[in-house]
Amino acid sequence: MRNIIASVSVAALIAAPALAEQTLEGVAADTYQLDKTHAFLTWTVRHNGLSGYTVNFTDFDATLEFDPEDLSASSITVTINPMALETNYPDEAKRAEWHTELSTDDRFLNGDEFPEITFVSTSAEQTGDFTGTVTGDLTFLGVTRPVTMDVTYNGTANVPWYGERDLLGFSAETTIKRSDFGMTAMLGMISDETRIEFSGEFLQNE
Repeated sequence: MRNIIASVSVAALIAAPALAEQTLEGVAADTYQLDKTHAFLTWTVRHNGLSGYTVNFTDFDATLEFDPEDLSASSITVTINPMALETNYPDEAKRAEWHTELSTDDRFLNGDEFPEITFVSTSAEQTGDFTGTVTGDLTFLGVTRPVTMDVTYNGTANVPWYGERDLLGFSAETTIKRSDFGMTAMLGMISDETRIEFSGEFLQNE
């Protein structure tokens, strides 16, 4: 009987709706950590002017200081491992070799010499009810330059397995020129403009 009750309880938790609400009311001003299970970060360049070539980062983290009553007081710090990425390379036998080349070759991410990419926000501005911009210092290939992200606040949810803790969702995007950071290999074949896109969830610290 106990096992049946436990199974029902677990099933109820799994089935419990975690409907997000796009509101800032009642959201806690606190520190939030990226939920890595539900976070996605990609960069896309144009290849031969014909297609968008997209690469996924698979190892990154972020800490968000969020103040729903004064969004300009919010801040974020992001760290990215350039050695951890995925592409849609079709040849499974050569896929790991290609990923290593992208990660370590000095024409590309040069991760052996620069093992971390960072973004540290310096300001935030609200542009709409649930949109804003976040400007910060992006350090990539040993070069630090200001970058502004367009950010959308997707809402908040409270799921049973996290108790009273808030779960927040955000999307962000920007376009940078890779040549601004010293990456000039294959310009023309590969576009200078590089689109960066993020979507993820942040969990309030305990």
